[in-house]
Amino acid sequence: LLDKVAAASQLPDGPSLDDFIQKGPNAAKSEVASGSRLRQRRERKPEWLKVERPTGENYQRLKKDLRSLKLATVCEEARCPNIGECWGGKQGTATATIMVMGDTCTRACRFCNVKTARAPAALDPLEPVHTAEAVASWDISYVVITSVDR
Repeated sequence: LLDKVAAASQLPDGPSLDDFIQKGPNAAKSEVASGSRLRQRRERKPEWLKVERPTGENYQRLKKDLRSLKLATVCEEARCPNIGECWGGKQGTATATIMVMGDTCTRACRFCNVKTARAPAALDPLEPVHTAEAVASWDISYVVITSVDR
């Protein structure tokens, strides 16, 4: 094993702590100093890439029903940015993806935002009944049923 001094000497020179500390209100304007180089400030995302906050009667109704029936959806658990389009569709065009077996997965995939745990809570014995109630009461085009990994 190399000692700390030898290991540090093998690392390339990088930014210092001072490079990360803002120096007044004009420090974050258009260019950021990094050593002797100048970098352009990161551009904002284009408007067409941004999604609006989900709203609408269908969206609110589906969300309320899911809460009252204690159901999870991959749409919410994975923080899908398109949830407003799917749940907020007009009469007969909305969709939902119900995630059975709870809201906690055991896999911890790096690309996924679903909550993970080695020993998730016990399964809800009424979940199949609640899922059937939800699907029967919604006027939506189709429902996708998926599950977490146990």
